[in-house]
Amino acid sequence: MQISVVIPTYNRAGTITRAIDSVLKQTRPPYEIIVVDDGSSDDTAAQLKIRYGNAITIVSIISNRGVSAARNLAVAQSTGDWIAFLD
Repeated sequence: MQISVVIPTYNRAGTITRAIDSVLKQTRPPYEIIVVDDGSSDDTAAQLKIRYGNAITIVSIISNRGVSAARNLAVAQSTGDWIAFLD
């Protein structure tokens, strides 16, 4: 069973790494982690690229469209058998 973890975020550069690190420490590692940066005005996406590189997928939306749109975008790009949402 392959689990895709979907994490929508908006202006959470200071806390998003804690969420991702907690996913990576789980007993069963995820198949993929997809983070959708929903139009953040801070440097969320840049910090994630520096810290995780290709270990996660980062999708950036230019303007904030809301958590539902961010989740839907990540789900459309996921390739796992199951989806776990981490909001």
